[in-house]
Amino acid sequence: MATAKNASKRYMRPPPQYVHDWFSPLRSSDVVAGKITNFTYMGNELIAFRDAAGKVVVLDAQCPHFGAHRGVGGRVVDGCVRCPFHGLYFNGDGQCVKGDFVADATSLRHVKSVPWTVHEVAASIFIWHGADRANPDRPLRFLEPDFFDGWSEPVTNAGRPLKPTNVFFPTENIVDIQHFYAVHFWQLDGIDRHPSEDEDGDFSAILRVTWTLGAQSPSPLLQRLGKSIKTPFEFDIRVLGPGMALSLATLGPEQGNLQIMNIILITPVSPTDCHIRVVSSVKRTIDNPVNKLARRVISRGLEDLLARVFLAIATKDFDGDEMIWTRRKFLQNPKPLAEDGPIIEFRRWCERFWPPEYLPG
Repeated sequence: MATAKNASKRYMRPPPQYVHDWFSPLRSSDVVAGKITNFTYMGNELIAFRDAAGKVVVLDAQCPHFGAHRGVGGRVVDGCVRCPFHGLYFNGDGQCVKGDFVADATSLRHVKSVPWTVHEVAASIFIWHGADRANPDRPLRFLEPDFFDGWSEPVTNAGRPLKPTNVFFPTENIVDIQHFYAVHFWQLDGIDRHPSEDEDGDFSAILRVTWTLGAQSPSPLLQRLGKSIKTPFEFDIRVLGPGMALSLATLGPEQGNLQIMNIILITPVSPTDCHIRVVSSVKRTIDNPVNKLARRVISRGLEDLLARVFLAIATKDFDGDEMIWTRRKFLQNPKPLAEDGPIIEFRRWCERFWPPEYLPG
């Protein structure tokens, strides 16, 4: 009887893979001036290119004229994409502005494909996915004017595939307290804020933990050597959406009170698979003559180097998670424990990102 009751609740049903929010399927470096980038996003075949001003544009791959794939044989000419089928040119607004064999350009006004809403920030390209691609339901948090003030230039890498996994599995981990020491072998020193929805509408928590070098390594030798290198830190983690989480780690005095920002980006690439990537940055707090000189001369300091180091660590730290996520099944009637964290509350919070038509009830 309890099973049937739980299964009837919307948030206890298998969550959708394609949901409404901001996602980052591309890095800035993936879209090069003068070239077309083909990619798939939420089941849609899309193209990305840079217009004459260098701004990233994302359009449907299919030409609205007669359905040709503009990314296969197409070209970028003067900031417009030229369809290979009939030589029609589309600008950053998706409007066809001319044709190689069209005498009167005014006859092309009805030939248009609605562009996707795109923002480029944090070395990444974010695309809105929602009921209306041109009018997002909410702003992208990373566009706030002072968001990266005082931080090193954000860096990212290619990330790693998660095959298969549901888009909600990685973010659900963040409120799953037990997994931090069961999977990552972190020592939990205290909880300053238990996972819950905060005043900004995020699902957040603040933990005090100790990280041990090599704890996840399969090598017993590395595990023994790593035990002598421990790092206590405050872990402020916030789930911003199904495909975005923000981690702020503050290290102890022995590590110079360094502050590390990791942005975790999860993007569905198919009905069954996802991709995960991290963006890293370090607070500019290292105050010594060498670092000051480096910042003045080359606009880079030790923080920029450390950001790449922490990026590699964060990406590698998903080893244990990937093993779990890619073999996990969603249970409609799980048996949660008090020590897990508020998994059910988090699942209710996630409903706001579901398409309205998905399993109504």
